[in-house]
Amino acid sequence: GVLWIMRRRRLPAWPMLDAATPALALGYAVGRVGCFLVGDDYGRPTDLPWGIAFPVGLPETTAGNLRQMFDIPIPSSVPDDTLLRVHPTQLYETAIALAIWGFALWLFRRGLQPGTVALTVFALLAVERFFIEFLRAKDDRFFGGFTLAQVISVAVLLLVLGIAWYRRGRGRLAPRTA
Repeated sequence: GVLWIMRRRRLPAWPMLDAATPALALGYAVGRVGCFLVGDDYGRPTDLPWGIAFPVGLPETTAGNLRQMFDIPIPSSVPDDTLLRVHPTQLYETAIALAIWGFALWLFRRGLQPGTVALTVFALLAVERFFIEFLRAKDDRFFGGFTLAQVISVAVLLLVLGIAWYRRGRGRLAPRTA
């Protein structure tokens, strides 16, 4: 529907993406709060003081679940029903996505070349997800120890860098007029 309206009204794609992508970062932050509230997408076990146990998580953060479902090496001396504290990666992602949102708003007010805000937001979200995956309790490390989300993040980042390089080569990085 959005693409149809943009085409019908002849709205330029890059300025529209610049206007929309800060909301993407904000929506991602809010979505991760939902993940935290239901105990989903948490991290690996931690002894840090802000580690959180999810007794009603998806699944619960018991030693047995972390061993069996996520192949996390937990000493066999720890009983399967022991509830463990884990990294609250959902909150890490919320904080980082809020910072990206704020940075995107700051960039948007700078009057940069159309597309700069969108490409920056996509790149920063891809980098954020790539690194947070190292802390996540995941069962999809199929790519030499990397998760599917990390592979997608690298692909998105390479695509963004390729587009930015292409646009730079075409001399399209002059500041936009007011």
